[in-house]
Amino acid sequence: MSDASRPGVLVVGVGNVLRGDDGAGIEVARRVRECLRSDDIDVRELPGDPTALLDVCLGREAVVLVDTMRSGASPGTIRRLDASTRPLPARERHGPRSTHTAGLADAVELARALGALPARAIVYAVEGRRYDAGAELSDALEAILPTLVERVVREARSLHASHGSLTGFSAS
Repeated sequence: MSDASRPGVLVVGVGNVLRGDDGAGIEVARRVRECLRSDDIDVRELPGDPTALLDVCLGREAVVLVDTMRSGASPGTIRRLDASTRPLPARERHGPRSTHTAGLADAVELARALGALPARAIVYAVEGRRYDAGAELSDALEAILPTLVERVVREARSLHASHGSLTGFSAS
């Protein structure tokens, strides 16, 4: 898809479904895709290195990113971070707790440095409990997923409505 034909708003679920709660971002993307079938909003799964975000964000006006965090908060805690105009907090960028080669926050800051970060960049991070290979999502994350999906869908639709008038897309 050429940059010009890409929908202006993108939702990306980041994670690894083979490592327990690290798969929450991917599961959210799958559920969000079902909710947004009729909307002109692109939904992607990013199961590998988050630096692949650079390619999928090209030509977008807004992105909503969903990933699991390990901050020490209670499992299921959801944080909304606006990365549009300033770097993510240092604790989100430099923690040794990421299950990815490079963390999502590192990929966001790389995109910003290269001028590839969309004008609006929102991150939803959910605190996980277990990250063991082969583990399922924990009960805490299973319980919070409907709320997280609802928040991401609402965010994506709001971004689409605010950017749609500028790009010729119509809001649903």
